[in-house]
Amino acid sequence: MDEKGYIFTADAALALVVVIVFTVTVVSYTMLPMYMGQDHQHLEAMADSALQTMEQDGTLRYASIMAVNNSTTANSDSADFLNESLQTLIPSGIGYRITMNPGTVVSADNKGVPGTPTYSTDVVTRVRVISGPEEGWWGRAWYKSEPVEFTNQQINLTTTAWMFHNWLTNFPTWSGTGLRTNLYWGGGSSASSITFPIPSGATLLNASFIQGSASTRRYSGTTQQAFGTNTVVNSNPAIITNPDQFTFLNRRVDSSERMFNYQGIIPISSLNPGNNNFYVRFLTDNNFNYNMPWFSILTTYTTNITVPINVTTDRLLFPNAAGLAVNREVDLGNGTGYGRIYDLATGQVSNLNDPRIISWADMKGRDHIYSDGIPFVITNIPGNDPGSAVCVEQSFSVPSTSNILDAYVVVNTWGATDKTLVEVWSSDSSTWRTVFNSFDLDGNDYTDRGDGYGNLPGIIYIGNELRQGASNKVRITAWDDVPSSDYDLVGLQDCFTVLSTSDFKVKWDTYPFNSHQASGNTETQDQTFTITSDSQKAMLFLGTGLNTRNVRVTYAGTSQELYNGPSTFSLDLASIDAQKKFNRITTSNSTATNYTLVPGTYNLRVSVTGPRYAWESGDDNYGYGDYGVASIFSGTRIVVINPQIQNEWSATMGPNPEIAIQNAILQLNDTYKRSHNNNPIPSTIPIYTSALYTGNTPNSVPVRLELWKQ
Repeated sequence: MDEKGYIFTADAALALVVVIVFTVTVVSYTMLPMYMGQDHQHLEAMADSALQTMEQDGTLRYASIMAVNNSTTANSDSADFLNESLQTLIPSGIGYRITMNPGTVVSADNKGVPGTPTYSTDVVTRVRVISGPEEGWWGRAWYKSEPVEFTNQQINLTTTAWMFHNWLTNFPTWSGTGLRTNLYWGGGSSASSITFPIPSGATLLNASFIQGSASTRRYSGTTQQAFGTNTVVNSNPAIITNPDQFTFLNRRVDSSERMFNYQGIIPISSLNPGNNNFYVRFLTDNNFNYNMPWFSILTTYTTNITVPINVTTDRLLFPNAAGLAVNREVDLGNGTGYGRIYDLATGQVSNLNDPRIISWADMKGRDHIYSDGIPFVITNIPGNDPGSAVCVEQSFSVPSTSNILDAYVVVNTWGATDKTLVEVWSSDSSTWRTVFNSFDLDGNDYTDRGDGYGNLPGIIYIGNELRQGASNKVRITAWDDVPSSDYDLVGLQDCFTVLSTSDFKVKWDTYPFNSHQASGNTETQDQTFTITSDSQKAMLFLGTGLNTRNVRVTYAGTSQELYNGPSTFSLDLASIDAQKKFNRITTSNSTATNYTLVPGTYNLRVSVTGPRYAWESGDDNYGYGDYGVASIFSGTRIVVINPQIQNEWSATMGPNPEIAIQNAILQLNDTYKRSHNNNPIPSTIPIYTSALYTGNTPNSVPVRLELWKQ
């Protein structure tokens, strides 16, 4: 950096390298199939996240300094340093190769993983150009980490336990004389309970339900009203709701039908972990024809998971949003307007006095003003009808010192919601990236049901989409299909992001399943995961459809059944494997509470069963006895946790080696204090230091990372 002639020559050469690398990248992308799917998307996100983390924590910059420090082992030292970081960031079983050129080419890879970039069916390439350090001394301080210890961590969750979104009279039992003679849902003329799950091991905090009603007059001169209900949960005394307790929402566009909503409480004493059941008896008046447009149950509970110590888990709340929007000013009952805003906290309704309309092309993947929770209309949705929508957004930063271990979004939709879009943005790229959509989009197969009707997620994994050392945003859009003029109420309630981070470099390998809606009653997926000799935990987290009736977990290709029951939050795979004496991933002397994992690559199968009848959930199968639809979402993921065996380190600049090292030790101590109750690094832990001169490092360094999966 201190010789102008060298800078000029190096910059010219580096510019050529960047052009060559970019050209090769473009060629590799154009040769890929157009539809690579969600596995390819996961690899892309993983590569972007790894490069962002390595740039933020100083790995790339320090490796470039090491490579040009004139030592005889400079190249291999730099490669080893890169490998140490990537072995933490990239899950076992995923191949990687990183190449950087700070004046001399350095390359590192994990040999022995499945496949090679040459022969693998799916290879992702990402290129980043980092700025070189300022001239001076770069000090580094580190210590050898002790094996990680584990602790139980309590998590508070609110999830949708059951949801119906359709017109009940679309189904044969109620399509004739409607709800006046077929007074029960489920059942029709007599009660038949609908089963819904609450995760096993959960401690319930509260539960609520949302009930929609619609009515038209049979005779003139009567004032329309909602039906009343008796909601019976687990055979307990009915929760009685009178017609006058419903809130009037609106008169439907181009119709005399009036819409109502009710928010009720379910006593937690009426519920239990595992399978529960309910039915609704309609209380009707012969003066009206009735319909049921929506119903949902939400439960809030705590559950425990085992995580490494020094892992921080934050629950980041979205604002609530509910209402409906229409495409023109109309009489909505009690006044004209462009829609209605529904306040979930008070149950009150206010008018939307101005048009709020946006096209899909201007909404998806772009910043827009409609993420404020106020209803709006979406037009020109690819292959779909317009939508009456609400959208909420949250933003948060992840410090450069915090390693992202896990992150997922819990989406709780209700009302007439038919479809959902989930997007993530980060300041390192300033682009919105789609992580879920109800219908097939951008080459990703999200559904086997054409328009993706009812493909509504509960939990979506976003850990590989968030960026360390950057501002992040998450955005949820939910809408009701409007095939003619039925702009109806939609809502997002108690949605949140769960983010787990650590200042320490815990190796936390995540293997997400794909988000996919089946065409029928079952959805089955396999996922491969790798256990190493250092692995200590193997967990399965479940994020299945909102109306899942049953989940079965097996080792793929075997009859060894790890779980068969209602949807739950998580399963300790190793504990169950040992308890059932399968000893496929655990040693033969392992027990449910004290086990040792066996290194290897394994294949897990998750099979999900949807509702027995489509009318239970509102899935659009309208024949007598038709089944509901099953779904699996990327919140279903295998997590393998390894002990903390790599070095903990920090690196900073200084005017001379001594001050550079001193600064690095101070920063290392600060990191340690944040996770150890402000206690410094004990004197019994030796701290190692080094310092390198940065003058030989160019202004910019191209870095290329390739990831592949067999």
